[in-house]
Amino acid sequence: MFTWINKQGVQSDQGFTVQFTGRFTAEYREGPLKIVVDVEGGGSGNPMIYYRGECFRRWTSSSITLSETERARVVANFREAMRFQGLTAVEYAD
Repeated sequence: MFTWINKQGVQSDQGFTVQFTGRFTAEYREGPLKIVVDVEGGGSGNPMIYYRGECFRRWTSSSITLSETERARVVANFREAMRFQGLTAVEYAD
C-alpha cells in the first residue's frame, strides 16, 4: 500500500519511497540506500514516464551493485510506485 509524502512522492508500506526530485530525475530509496533515476515524461493520451534502466544497476549512494534478482525487485517497486501515481513506467535504452 502506498501513501503520498507530498505532491511529488509516495511511500510504500514495504519500506521504500519514490520521489520526483527534478524535471528529469526521481529518487528511489530504501533506508539509507538511494538510486537516482533518469526519467522523461511522455506518451500520447496516457500519462507515461520513461526511465533509464541503466540507473538500476547499483545504488547511487554507495558502490553496492544490485544482483539481477534485487534489480528486478527494485524496478518492480519503482513501476508500482509510478502506477500508484497514475503513470505507466516504460524503460528506454540509450
